[in-house]
Amino acid sequence: MKDQRYPLLSIAVAAALGLAGCGGGNSSGGGSTTPTGTVNVQVTDAPTKDFDHVWVTIQEIRFHTSNAVAADDPGWLKYPLATPVTVDLAALNNGSLAPVFDGLTLPVATYQQIRLVLVSDAANLSSSAQAQGLTYNDQVNWTDSTGTSHIAPLVIPAPTKGIGINGTFTVPASGAALNLVLDFDVGHDVVKFMHGGNSAYTLKPNLQYFDLSQVGAVNGQVDLTHVCPASTPPTPAPTTCAYNFVIKAEQMSADGTHHEATRFTTIRPDGSFTLYPVRVLGSGRILSTIDVLVRGRNMDTVLVRNVPVTAGTSPTSNPTILSTTPLPLTIDTEYTANENPAAPVSPTGAWVNFYQTLSATGLPEVPYEVRYRHINPFTGVFTDDIPLSTGPIQFGSYVAAGSPTLATNTPVQGNGGFLVFAGAPDYTRTEASTDPLTPGASPVLFTMPTLTVNSTVATADSISGNISQATAGKYNTGFVVVVRLGTIVSTIPIDSVLTANAGAGGPFTVSNLPGGSATQSLPGAYYYLYAVVWNTANPLTTLQLTDFSGYANLTSASATGLNVTLN
Repeated sequence: MKDQRYPLLSIAVAAALGLAGCGGGNSSGGGSTTPTGTVNVQVTDAPTKDFDHVWVTIQEIRFHTSNAVAADDPGWLKYPLATPVTVDLAALNNGSLAPVFDGLTLPVATYQQIRLVLVSDAANLSSSAQAQGLTYNDQVNWTDSTGTSHIAPLVIPAPTKGIGINGTFTVPASGAALNLVLDFDVGHDVVKFMHGGNSAYTLKPNLQYFDLSQVGAVNGQVDLTHVCPASTPPTPAPTTCAYNFVIKAEQMSADGTHHEATRFTTIRPDGSFTLYPVRVLGSGRILSTIDVLVRGRNMDTVLVRNVPVTAGTSPTSNPTILSTTPLPLTIDTEYTANENPAAPVSPTGAWVNFYQTLSATGLPEVPYEVRYRHINPFTGVFTDDIPLSTGPIQFGSYVAAGSPTLATNTPVQGNGGFLVFAGAPDYTRTEASTDPLTPGASPVLFTMPTLTVNSTVATADSISGNISQATAGKYNTGFVVVVRLGTIVSTIPIDSVLTANAGAGGPFTVSNLPGGSATQSLPGAYYYLYAVVWNTANPLTTLQLTDFSGYANLTSASATGLNVTLN
């Protein structure tokens, strides 16, 4: 097998996970008289069949009691690792947890923000990455359809600021440790884009965390009769067997309008799978229910409803058994879909969900999430068309100490029909104007209206400034990338800015960003910007990433004066 390495984008990274072996000291913690508790942090991941490995190198975790502060504000408790730790996220699946920060001592308090910091890809290769034989501190390894292996750096937005995770948890006084798990989803959040004819990857993280005292486990099995022989990926792509499985734990959204996936996994070679950790919903509850959805290539989606999950269970300690016999799979055809390239999704930090609704169950029904994918932040469409099943749903209900009886259910949208919605933090969920999507000649195109800022929590603000070139005309194409909480919110092309004033540069504005006003503030609306630029005459060797100085504070108004000089 050939090994093709891509030296592009060896810039970026430093913001994501936040777990580590021996917790270091904190940079701004309370005095010695403050009561303290112990926190352990592990990391887990959802499945990916697109990558052989997704490596990240972790160097620090940070905590704050306020969700309204920026990454550079005071008051952060910072716990750097004595030595960075390199983790293969692609290996953390089916309930696997990787301990990274053990025995952190935090003041007793309620915390509302975590930031995970990675070693920058532009930094010298860390000893832990060297020990894994890596080329980059943060790296993607994949195998293409010809069997050729590839390596590329994983670009992480605003690397020095950390990936932000909002949510409330309380560190108790001395006693039992608080065990947190930070959950990545590299199968969705590692986003492919093209540069200079090569595949490149960036992280659009949407991290969540779990308190292990408030989660449970579900074990299941699928029948291997119609599963493709082990091969990742199957080559050539088969049409008569199923592969690339994703199993989802789905729960009702807070507004009751749809089901959303709260945990993902995939099958092991023997067909078994584990959903863990699965959050048990409701304060103080020890029992909750989920619906388990199984989807894959060349097959009907399978849905098992009303599956109980008990807090405190684990994959090896009293898990719920989904079925006493393997779930049968039904082979079917598929088609592909994509956003209309003439009307790309905006903002480009959005993701797209594909839903189906059960019919004729005798109950009020709301849609289930079947597929989910991030938009390419530089094009506003999917880099690769997304495959969708043309078939019905195979549907049944959980049977304690038994097996569900699956029956064919034609979705409200029709066999192979889907509702298509786009979403992003603090924007209103928006439905495609072409809904429902129905099977046809691939790719079937859908059109998504521009997402609007959710007026119940924010106002539409803007960021403006100036881009200058130290050497006029050095770069003639590129983007401004806007980042909040370590994930891409929006991008704008700046070709016309770079070529303005005989190549010296000029002003830019990014609009339609969630922010605040004099009458309605938006806590935590702090944005960091960087420019990705190159010259089209030689895109690989001229690629440059440059951070803007400072950050844009949109908590109560739009921001101006964000400037950068490109060297």
